[in-house]
Amino acid sequence: MTSIHAELETHLLALEAERSRALVQEDHAQVARLFADDLVYVHTTGLVHDKAQYLAYAQNVVRYLSVERGALQVRFAGDDLAIMTGPHANTLQKRGAEHSVASGGFTTQIWRRSADAWQICSFHATRVAEA
Repeated sequence: MTSIHAELETHLLALEAERSRALVQEDHAQVARLFADDLVYVHTTGLVHDKAQYLAYAQNVVRYLSVERGALQVRFAGDDLAIMTGPHANTLQKRGAEHSVASGGFTTQIWRRSADAWQICSFHATRVAEA
């Protein structure tokens, strides 16, 4: 890995930590900034959202109580595209419900650099099968 890619990896991991923080703290403006306008977001349940649908879901349907990531791997496809993979464990609560639900699995995220910033253009989460 080049030193530039090492710096970019550190930056992308910080952005992912910021995404997790923003979801839990309901900083929806920051969440919106981290996702590209052409986002495709696939939940572990198979539910598929575009950016507007995902933001509405996060604001009106569920509340993220915790978002935890395990060890993440970042690979680069050129200087403007990165693939981030690794485990996740979220605790969610449907708005208006009393009980929370734990959701975990493995995530593949595609980060793309535009003129302004790095953003996630594809987020695909899946449950991990028991061996």
